[in-house]
Amino acid sequence: MYWRIKRFQSLTAEKFTLILPVVVVCIILSGLFVYASWYMPEYRDVTVDVPWYSLDGRYEYGAVVSEENPLWPVGTTLTDNPVYFFAAAPELQTTFSFLAEGETVDLNVVSHTMAVLSMKESDATYWSKEVIIAEHAGPLQSGIYQNSFTLDMRDMQRRLNEIKEYLDFQRGTPVVDIVTTAVFTGTVDGKPVNEHRVYLMPITLGAGHYSISDNLSFTEAVTARQTRTVEVYPPMHQQYAAVLLLLISVGMLLWVVISRAPRFKPSAGMLQALEQEAAHARYRDWMSRGRFDHSITAHRIELGSLEDIISAAVDMNQRVIYDNDETTYFFVHDNILYIYKPA
Repeated sequence: MYWRIKRFQSLTAEKFTLILPVVVVCIILSGLFVYASWYMPEYRDVTVDVPWYSLDGRYEYGAVVSEENPLWPVGTTLTDNPVYFFAAAPELQTTFSFLAEGETVDLNVVSHTMAVLSMKESDATYWSKEVIIAEHAGPLQSGIYQNSFTLDMRDMQRRLNEIKEYLDFQRGTPVVDIVTTAVFTGTVDGKPVNEHRVYLMPITLGAGHYSISDNLSFTEAVTARQTRTVEVYPPMHQQYAAVLLLLISVGMLLWVVISRAPRFKPSAGMLQALEQEAAHARYRDWMSRGRFDHSITAHRIELGSLEDIISAAVDMNQRVIYDNDETTYFFVHDNILYIYKPA
């Protein structure tokens, strides 16, 4: 292995003027590759969603006690109860609030509120009827719009019962959905807005009572689509491959320079040894390892090169024996010793 390295070093030194320009070009190209991979991104226009403003729609209510009863004084407002009773608090004071938050909000709101009376069971709605409750319009004041109205739950119960009796159909659960559609127009942060949202307040009616859903607040983040220019770099494996190519090119340059250095210039003896090593490797298939016996008394013929003794052995259908310690090639045929010993 050592002699192969030395031979390759010698060939590099001999071809220095041819190899050096090639290596320099490789370094330049790999350096440009590294610079382009790490410091020259591609610029692309992409569409992204960015925060614009936020919306918050909610219902707030209170069941006002308007009938004499043994539990609450008349005029009491009940909130957060699991159920409310028609006999004590048949009316529900309700406020719908609509909030919009942004840097600069200038919106006008029109709200339409209706009660949808229906009979439901699981995912099925057997019938429904819409009843207009309130319509209101106005601007956002300090970012908030409010509309208050009163729901007569006893009256809604009566209407539901009338429809059930008329249809003679008793299946399902009576439900009153308060549906508010808010249409808002204007500008937010100087950009035009013309949108609408629908907000729901479910009320379930029972025998002598009603209950209200807990989920009465709805928050939404509105986004705007913008086109931005972003930097796109090559994948990491390409960047590291560029660095690896540059390191290999620099290593090649160091090898060429070291091979050319005077202290590494091979001597005549080294060159001869390299040539012998190459010849030995070339004819390895025609040789076997062994030990030369100096006591051989056969007639002796010395050949001038490894190629000569290999040719003679092939002609005589023999194998050449190589003694590594004596650096001697030989074989015996018809009591004649054929031998080659490198100088």
